[in-house]
Amino acid sequence: MKRRRDGLLAAALLAPGALLLTGVVFYPIIRTFYASVCEVDRKGIPGAFGTLRNFRDLVHSEVFMRDIIPQTVIWTVAVVGATLVISMFVALALNERLPGRRLWRAIVLLPWATSLVITAAIYKWLLHPTQGPINGLLRAWGLMDAPPAWLARPELAFVSVIVVGVWVSIPFTSMVLLAGLQAIPDELYEAALIDGANAWHRFRMVTLPLLRPVLLVAVVLNVIYVFNSFPIIWVLTEGGPANQTHIIVTYLYRTAIWEREYGQGYAMAMITFLLLLAFAIVYTLLFGREEVDRV
Repeated sequence: MKRRRDGLLAAALLAPGALLLTGVVFYPIIRTFYASVCEVDRKGIPGAFGTLRNFRDLVHSEVFMRDIIPQTVIWTVAVVGATLVISMFVALALNERLPGRRLWRAIVLLPWATSLVITAAIYKWLLHPTQGPINGLLRAWGLMDAPPAWLARPELAFVSVIVVGVWVSIPFTSMVLLAGLQAIPDELYEAALIDGANAWHRFRMVTLPLLRPVLLVAVVLNVIYVFNSFPIIWVLTEGGPANQTHIIVTYLYRTAIWEREYGQGYAMAMITFLLLLAFAIVYTLLFGREEVDRV
């Protein structure tokens, strides 16, 4: 009787959260999946059910297959990879007993506390070809007579948005890795020192193995966050020039909202959801299983 009563109490306490999760997360996913396999009119209202036309249109779209998919992969891999490497150095530095360590940690968090739209707008001003401080400094120092238009040239625009993406991703990742570093007992490093291990050996043999669970979480969260990052690219370039900085989420917005091709927008939303779900499951199974085997 007591177990049953406890079960009913637990269900009652979980019910509000479950209802909220269903309404905010699961219902939109189901609704989007339904609309993606329907004929959708110019008002975004689903019609006849049971068609794959929206997905076929995307597969046959030269821009989507040639530009958007590869750029999304490059954007995600470049931002996440660079973020993890830089954040590891930042976390290691913040884990040392430095003067003003608390102040430095607060400073590192500042970009994360600022709105992405504001950060992107600041960088858009910094990179302005004629009024931006970056080109002004390049001219003042004599490094370039005619500094480039950073956001108007395809190759430079894509690199620029990647740099901004890394900048806004470093604070959160650094704090996650710092939390993992602080959980590693100092006794392990002392034992490694007694055995004659230098700094690189201590990092490779002690820090990295014990930081693997935290790295697993950091990679999954960063991939999901970066893959869906809309404000940075949209504020800086709106996907231009010539679609060369679009990723799936920005191209989805342009296709669905600007061009009113809601069917393709629904299809891209489902592709995004399925890709991220598959990545999270496969990555967690592979590396999670390694952690279980190690234990």
